[in-house]
Amino acid sequence: MVNFIELSEENWMDFAGLSVDESQKTFLASNIGIIARGYVYRNSRAKVIGIVSDGTPVGLAMVRDMDDEPACYELQQFMIDKKFQGQGYGFRALELILAALKEEQKYDCVEVCVKREDAQAIHVYEKAGFVDSGYIDDTVPDCLHFVYHFAADSGTPDASVIRIVSVEEAAEKQRISRSILEALPEWFGIPEAREQYIKESAAQSFFAALDARKAIGFLCQKETGKETVELSVMGVLKDYQRRGVGRKLFEQAKKVAENLGYSFMQVKTVQTGHYAEYDVTNRFYRSLGFKEFELFPTLWDERNPCQIYVMSL
Repeated sequence: MVNFIELSEENWMDFAGLSVDESQKTFLASNIGIIARGYVYRNSRAKVIGIVSDGTPVGLAMVRDMDDEPACYELQQFMIDKKFQGQGYGFRALELILAALKEEQKYDCVEVCVKREDAQAIHVYEKAGFVDSGYIDDTVPDCLHFVYHFAADSGTPDASVIRIVSVEEAAEKQRISRSILEALPEWFGIPEAREQYIKESAAQSFFAALDARKAIGFLCQKETGKETVELSVMGVLKDYQRRGVGRKLFEQAKKVAENLGYSFMQVKTVQTGHYAEYDVTNRFYRSLGFKEFELFPTLWDERNPCQIYVMSL
């Protein structure tokens, strides 16, 4: 049976001696490093967790508080010894960690960064209910950012129950786009531009994200050439951002574009380095696989240089 044990002077060396496979060592800190981080982050209530099975040490984890917005728990390190991998210990330990944090109820979510190449860890996190938020930290661009929400008791939106649907009626497209864009003044604060997006949405392919029956996000795309489709406008309500909703919308739009035979997808946004909100947008598009294609400094105006991203389908 898997459970936890507090590290002490008597047992810490047993956990320090655990190790992952050689091919996994670039994915996380050594166990000595994990134990050291528990001390370094002590002011953030860092806790190093010894994972045991019937009294035998099998793994190690470290959790700490993250008070930066959005405030959350951070599962900063999590490992299972190579001799015990593939036997369900990691998933069961993760369930117990989440249950303990949920019971504490200081925050309503847990975040973890995972190396893109660490397929085994990604599988375990997704199985436990973590979702890829789409956020990319420029300091660790090779990592994916996963979030787990304690939705059942906290009232926090749960991305796992959100549906993506196609909308055909022009008036409904405009109603949804207006409700979303008007709630996002940081991105769509210029009335003339916002009204243009709303007007044009009526004639474009339109995908809406629904929580129950409430529209909480949308994406429009349009043909810009025989081989190219453009993601023309996209928005997700703030309470649902960094919960994988934008990625779900994009994946559905991409699937439709591929089925229609398009070869490329492009998107325009304000160049990185001008507004914090659009810096987040740029990171999101890059996390989806878009590549910088061309910059038009005055297409919109000098304060909003237009960055074009493109990807092959």
